[in-house]
Amino acid sequence: MNSFSFNRFGKTLRWYLGVNARTLLMWMAGISMGTFLLELMMSWGSNSKEIIPLFFTAALLITYGICISTIFYGLNKKVKCEAFLMLPASHLEKFLTAVIYVTFICGICLFLSFAIGDSLRMVFRSLVFGDEWVSAVPKVLEGYIPHTIISDDKHVYSLSFRVMNLFVGYSFMLWFHSLYTLGGTFFRKYAFVAASVVLILGLSLLSWCLNYFEVSMFVSQWDGDAYVSEEVGTMAYVLAIVMPLLSIFNYWASFHIFKGFQLINNKWTNYDILKR
Repeated sequence: MNSFSFNRFGKTLRWYLGVNARTLLMWMAGISMGTFLLELMMSWGSNSKEIIPLFFTAALLITYGICISTIFYGLNKKVKCEAFLMLPASHLEKFLTAVIYVTFICGICLFLSFAIGDSLRMVFRSLVFGDEWVSAVPKVLEGYIPHTIISDDKHVYSLSFRVMNLFVGYSFMLWFHSLYTLGGTFFRKYAFVAASVVLILGLSLLSWCLNYFEVSMFVSQWDGDAYVSEEVGTMAYVLAIVMPLLSIFNYWASFHIFKGFQLINNKWTNYDILKR
């Protein structure tokens, strides 16, 4: 079964959602309660309005990485692996089902879980201590939106600067997603740790290149509070090419590894390098 069918893909996705719905709801409940308790403890500080959004943003990013890296974690069990691999669907349909589930379904549920926990904190603080309702959600959303989208009298960025800033930013997010997808597909254990090590090494290499070659990505010139000009650095153009290519390779490698899944795989990986 090599052809792609949207009808089979839709049925496969519905089946996958049904199988994982209970586990997903349990995780949502746990994350919501954990967020509520952690934010409640942080709300005692004098600068809680700044700390809570930072916690929210960091925790959401880390949890999302963990979620993506466990894309095929359930297939470590023989019964679940057999049920998934025996579905009447092509490899691409099953692979896209898993990718869409962890990317969109789990991503939305993660955000809702943190938002519910944040709302519980607001309600509790309001009823018990009479605090005003201040949600961390708007600041978190603002943190994921590049600042060049918004312009005012002090930030009038050119169209080319905005386009490159957005393209590089979202290219990095795509590489982040593809990296943890590849880690979760290749490794059966500690996929998040392995992918995070590669991420840290990649960012460290980028930082070293910027310092060693004395190049920059984006530079804004200011004269006091007055905005003067902006410049798109050489490294921005390099990353605009390299990051999408690396992402494409990661997705291709992930799908290639997935096609070789067996009921019994290596203890640590889903791909036996020595035999292929």
